[in-house]
Amino acid sequence: MERGREPAERLGRRLEKLTRDQARSIHEASVRLLENVGIVANHPWVREILAAAGAAVDGTRVRVPRALVEWALDVAPRTFVLHDRAGRPVMEVGGDNVYFGVGPGTLDILDHRTGERRPSTLADTAEGARVVDALPRIDYLMSLFTPLDIDQRVAYVHEFKAMLRNCTKPCIFMSHASDDLRSMVAMLEAVAGGVDALREKPRGIGYANITHPFRHEFEDLERLLFLAGKGVPLTYVPLTMAGVSGPITRAGATAVANAGELFGLVVAQLVNEGCPVAVAGGASAKLDMRSMVTIFSAPESRVAFTQMARFYDLPHFGLAGASDSKVVDEQAAAEAALTMMAEALAGSNLIHDVGYMDSGNSNSLAQIVICDEIVGWIRRFMEPVVVDEETLALELIERLAPMGDYLGEDHTMAHVDDDWYPGLFDHSSHDKWLKGGALRLGEKAARRVDELLAAHRVEDLSPAVLEQIDAIIVARVVEAA
Repeated sequence: MERGREPAERLGRRLEKLTRDQARSIHEASVRLLENVGIVANHPWVREILAAAGAAVDGTRVRVPRALVEWALDVAPRTFVLHDRAGRPVMEVGGDNVYFGVGPGTLDILDHRTGERRPSTLADTAEGARVVDALPRIDYLMSLFTPLDIDQRVAYVHEFKAMLRNCTKPCIFMSHASDDLRSMVAMLEAVAGGVDALREKPRGIGYANITHPFRHEFEDLERLLFLAGKGVPLTYVPLTMAGVSGPITRAGATAVANAGELFGLVVAQLVNEGCPVAVAGGASAKLDMRSMVTIFSAPESRVAFTQMARFYDLPHFGLAGASDSKVVDEQAAAEAALTMMAEALAGSNLIHDVGYMDSGNSNSLAQIVICDEIVGWIRRFMEPVVVDEETLALELIERLAPMGDYLGEDHTMAHVDDDWYPGLFDHSSHDKWLKGGALRLGEKAARRVDELLAAHRVEDLSPAVLEQIDAIIVARVVEAA
């Protein structure tokens, strides 16, 4: 398929902020930056394989030719399939498919029981994973919290064990240490039944978040090399901070971030041609220049990144459902709804950070429950309208018109459940709402979290698999000591 050509089978028009010519201009700018400026790659083997492939290497600076970028874009898969813990295919990532998931590793939790913000614990990770498993419209799990009550040298691997035990959905896993990622993939191999079984039916995506678009450190690239070598689906995101590590203008920041990301794509395909990669489309973060706080809900950070991924016809790793509010309130609901709707209409494949609060500093299970409800509305909205003999119902209209009553008709009863009915939003009368306690949305969501935790149970991993996972963790503890 030619780059930048829209799928012929696409229904309707997607929300767009870039024309195809504008997307092509950003791509051309990124390629020019890779050829003329290059990337500081602080990893000798990465420089070696790039040089062998035709890149110009000057010390630690690597300049990547256009032909190498175009080759990597051609060989990267258009889609890949994720499986649940039992090995069932549940997510085809790419194309027009849109999935929603939570975010990783906040240091704090906005406790739904007390309404107070406090440091996160390993128990929070376990509870959060169980809530995600129970929610029908949250498709995949990320770690949610960084457990601060355990040894931080090995916190990520303990956290990942809690994720695997308490959620059967696919996961996106991350750590800033490649040794942690090796342990996490080994755990997934234990769950899947071996190296080949996991490669055949991947249960998750490895996520590497890079702090500078033009400077990729040894550990950044080591994570990339490991994930690509394993054939594990991955996303490698050299995030640009607009106005800090790249231009403040959206086009310039996107071009810079996209250059760093294309560099990662080239390396991944050189290591393992055909390795599945979800791109962020040149994602750049926005600062509020008045407070110097990173803004997760900014309108400037929407849609264009998704379009760049669609221009490349590659799966997109997006971000929405996060709020900069400090509490579960009207701002939190509005920002979550606006961002998720925008990214869903744009066609982002993997929308993560659902439930993030306070500019990514805390997470809220109550907010995640609210977002699950919003996703239900969005998905119903995005469904195409069916126009056929049954839905037009002309015979029924001709029989009952002009003043007939449709309420008791079989046709009405047959289709009454076609509509979307909320489980959390209130559609009752004012009197019934008062009799039910006159609860606000945040209060209802907090109660819903408790209900899910009380009722939902996840079948534990087998003793044999748990024994393998514990052995992997012990080895990591010894290694980190």
